[in-house]
Amino acid sequence: MKRLNFFLKLSFVITLTFNFTSCGDDDSPQLDDDSSISAFVFEALDPDVKGTISGTNITATVPSGTDATSLVPTITIADKAKVVPASGVAQDFSNPVKYTVTAEDETETVYTVTVSVEEDDDSSISAFVFESFDPDVDGTISGTNIAVTVPYDADATSLTPTITIATTATVAPASGAAQDFSSPVMYTVTAEDGTTTVYTVTVTVRDAPELMASAVWEKTLANGGKPSWFTNNNDRDIAVGGNFVYVHNNNDKIRILSAADGSIQTSAGSGTGANKGFLDGKENSAGGVLTLVNVGVDDNGVIVSSNLRIGNGTNTWVVYNWDNNTSSQESLLSYVPASGVRMGDNMTIVGSVTGDGFIYAAGQSTNKIFRFSISGGTVNTTPTEITLSGVTALGNSPDVNPVSNAANANIIVAGTDINPSEYTSAGVLVGTLPAALNTGDTAPLFTHALDVKPFELSGRKVIATTAIDASGGSDEGWLYLIDYTDGWGNLTADNIIRIAFTTSTNTDKNLNATGGVDVAVNAAGSQATVYALISNFGIGAYNVTFNNL
Repeated sequence: MKRLNFFLKLSFVITLTFNFTSCGDDDSPQLDDDSSISAFVFEALDPDVKGTISGTNITATVPSGTDATSLVPTITIADKAKVVPASGVAQDFSNPVKYTVTAEDETETVYTVTVSVEEDDDSSISAFVFESFDPDVDGTISGTNIAVTVPYDADATSLTPTITIATTATVAPASGAAQDFSSPVMYTVTAEDGTTTVYTVTVTVRDAPELMASAVWEKTLANGGKPSWFTNNNDRDIAVGGNFVYVHNNNDKIRILSAADGSIQTSAGSGTGANKGFLDGKENSAGGVLTLVNVGVDDNGVIVSSNLRIGNGTNTWVVYNWDNNTSSQESLLSYVPASGVRMGDNMTIVGSVTGDGFIYAAGQSTNKIFRFSISGGTVNTTPTEITLSGVTALGNSPDVNPVSNAANANIIVAGTDINPSEYTSAGVLVGTLPAALNTGDTAPLFTHALDVKPFELSGRKVIATTAIDASGGSDEGWLYLIDYTDGWGNLTADNIIRIAFTTSTNTDKNLNATGGVDVAVNAAGSQATVYALISNFGIGAYNVTFNNL
């Protein structure tokens, strides 16, 4: 019995000990041993770039142009693990980067992350430009063909292009290197990945700008006959203002015509006999050789004219004005020319009679141009005298016209003894017609240029002038248009066109060697209408444009 009790007690103790031990094992924590990376992503790129995990190696390829020196990865690991360097921290991946993941139970795994930047396959030309021109000249890219049209005066044998390609690509020949484009040039673009594209560049030199003229209306001996109201040698000048053309007529009046068709405006006029279609020039005559001898219009439509005066030290040269084509004549300027100085053959007004402007007149038998300033509607009766260098004396009916309204503007001068020429405001010669033009169709410009008007058209410089023949008895006359944009020394016959006012069989003569011209340029500056008159030969209006611009 005692032996049985002993075994029962021993069994109880063993059971109690087992139970106690078992309870202690269940309460001990189990530490996580997961030290893996389950995802490695560059989320800042578009689209995301996910790394490929192979064992402890992670590889990722990022787009071309990506800056591998500063990439921010998002790294997915076990919740209780940690990684160094940390997720979300920028790293330089231009070389492989080691990442160490430490599990909760201190287990470590080292990953090697290798990033490759994808090579660019862009072998295209996105722009081909010649920047030496003003403005730049851009090539037109069509597939692998590039066409460029350069200005007419370009030297195609030496042009330097600026070529835009991908930053990772190269081009040969190089951008910025001069090439001979007189024949097509091949350009090879090599992408970063070795892809190549060959472009063919063809350069065309534009034809030279060409003056073009067409008649708006003509009342000339060459086309329809001169107006019936023309007189013998006494219709000398023409001017345009708004919708009207004003024509010096019979030395004592200013005819008023429609600018649109050249018809007499019989509803206009002033003085005795309303609706007579002209302005009288007799009422305030100041005793000049001729009462009226020219006509001009200021910027505000005020009409001006003057008498013709050969100075004797006392008598006055008078400039008249009419506020509009129904106003009475008033005196604007009186000036006493020096003895022997003839003034009034031509007179030019620029700017405004009632504001600021200038009156120009050439002194026949002298080498001087007289410029009267107008300030606030008041004329300074003491002129600035411009002495022309290289000129002894201006011939019959000289004319002067500035190239702009500025006080220091260059001036264009012409007359029977001086071909159209440009001078500075100080009288220094800028340029004149080359001697090679003193033959054939352009020869009359050298001896009988009658009137000049410079103007700008489509950014180019043009002179309109009338002239008559020097050797044929003054029985032929023309309107000339001269494009002198490229410089006087470069002028050729190709820069000049002329329009006949007479036929080759004409017997009428222009004994005074007189005529006039004026120009109206449209607001866009792309078209001009030139109005011209040649004494005894008629009047006309012509639209003028440039071709090949």
